[in-house]
Amino acid sequence: MTEKVTVFGFEPRRHEDTKICIRSCLRVFVVITLASLVVGCTSHPEGEKQQRDLAKDAEQPFQAKVSDRSLPALPENPTPDELVHYAWLASPQIEQKFWEWKSAIEQIPQDGTQPTNLAITGGVPITNGSTALNKTTLTLSNDPMADILWPSKPTVSAQRSLEMAKAAGFRFQQAKLDLRQKVLAAYYEYAATAEVLRLQLKNLQLMKTSAVLAESGIASGTSTQSQSLRTRNEVDMMSNEISELESKLQTSRAELNASLGRDPAAPLAAPSSLPAVRSANVDAQNVLAAADKRNLELSAIDAESASKSQSVRLAKMQWVPDFALSASTDLGGVMQNLSGMITVPLLRYQAINAAIAQAEANLRAADAMRRSTAIDLHSKIISDIAVMQDAHRQITLLETSLIPRTEAVVRINQMSYESGKMSAMDVIDSQRSLTALQRISVTLKVMHEERLIELETIVGKPLAE
Repeated sequence: MTEKVTVFGFEPRRHEDTKICIRSCLRVFVVITLASLVVGCTSHPEGEKQQRDLAKDAEQPFQAKVSDRSLPALPENPTPDELVHYAWLASPQIEQKFWEWKSAIEQIPQDGTQPTNLAITGGVPITNGSTALNKTTLTLSNDPMADILWPSKPTVSAQRSLEMAKAAGFRFQQAKLDLRQKVLAAYYEYAATAEVLRLQLKNLQLMKTSAVLAESGIASGTSTQSQSLRTRNEVDMMSNEISELESKLQTSRAELNASLGRDPAAPLAAPSSLPAVRSANVDAQNVLAAADKRNLELSAIDAESASKSQSVRLAKMQWVPDFALSASTDLGGVMQNLSGMITVPLLRYQAINAAIAQAEANLRAADAMRRSTAIDLHSKIISDIAVMQDAHRQITLLETSLIPRTEAVVRINQMSYESGKMSAMDVIDSQRSLTALQRISVTLKVMHEERLIELETIVGKPLAE
């Protein structure tokens, strides 16, 4: 007994009909497969994987939701590096830059994929109210609302997006360096205010002693009423300055806490001493060369220029026709049809030429921005190095000559006072001169460190030895 065979619900009357139906189905399958390869192909440019790997390494602090994260506790007396690390973990600006980078990476496969879709349509003929399944037709085509792009167009689009992702990655790293500079600047300001406050408290004690001595010397004739009043005024003025410094200390702590992403009123111990000046033998030519090679802002602009260069290529490629394909067959295998269409962009010549000119203008603008940024960076480097060198010269003069000599003067005056050869006011005045020199040294040390930190931000690496 012969077994009946059905194909797509159609029962062939002869063995040959079965073969015809099978061949028709195979043709449809082959056409669908080939069309899927054309339409579904995605371009992944070289360098995309590297960006994904870099982003994966940087993502760990931001994986959990903000509500589920816990920041490490700051030590009682945190070092500058510990403060910077804490700020990187707490900063919403850093996280924003990271997710912008991540978003730019995910744009690459989107732009590298054909914008069209597969469209499958079927048609069942109805004759006098009846249908014939073997005359049913299947048509496979791309989405009629979106042509199939010439394959090199998605490739160029993906390369353009890759360059934009690189720029976003550079700006994420630059944001970390900028935050480091902000935190360290606030830290040194906090430390300097605390150091000056300590020096002025010493001065206040000296002034109070001077006032007592001046007042007690009126009766013995060793001092006058005007001297006593003058010292009292100086005590009040010094007390006022100390109150200002205490207020400034609170402001400096609030600014440092804010740069760390903490509550401005959160407790944070002031440094017990001003950090030592880091040794940095910076050569202008070496720093300029390092900035041209390593500066992250310049690298981001270079990546954006490369992206705009790809935009020029893509604009010129709009002259290349796009196309559409379709294939159809009836299930009976009697009729097959292949058709294609190309779009000739002649009517859009003005728009295409304008797009090319616009892309070239954007590229020229990026090149000009690059030159302008490089000039500004070079100027800043030269200025920072000059200020650093002058500050280092003055610090050396103070630390090796002026302050040691003034300390010797204070000791000599104290011995002279003890032997009765000098008044207490002279001793106090020499001590105040020493404090003034120490305050100048504090200011110069902070200036030196701030300029060094700025140079490290520009070149993207430590410069201290």
